[in-house]
Amino acid sequence: MVLRAPGRRREPRRALSPLPARVTREELSAGAAFAPRDFGRDPAGLPALPASLASAPLGTLRSGILTGHLGGPWLDGFPRYVWHRSGDIVVEFWLTGRRPGEYSGYELHPSEWPEGLADHAS
Repeated sequence: MVLRAPGRRREPRRALSPLPARVTREELSAGAAFAPRDFGRDPAGLPALPASLASAPLGTLRSGILTGHLGGPWLDGFPRYVWHRSGDIVVEFWLTGRRPGEYSGYELHPSEWPEGLADHAS
């Protein structure tokens, strides 16, 4: 039997969420940083960034923020997830937990894309 806190609802993973009040995409983008993955800490089996986006991961991350492809929960003023879509490629960035605004990322299979992202072109 699994016990859950009454009234507690967790935001679904890989779901687009709106910006909180008084937060701008430009401010988020300026405060974001990219950190290469630490394979000693990251989950095994995650694919690398696609070669077409790996040369400029910070620009790819910031582009996802500026287009509003964000997913909660929000931690230290940043969304837990940011997605960037380039044609048939979607990269998921997630907060590393090391420093506020520091993300790492990997490519998603189309079946893993956040709902609604397929309708947004970057």
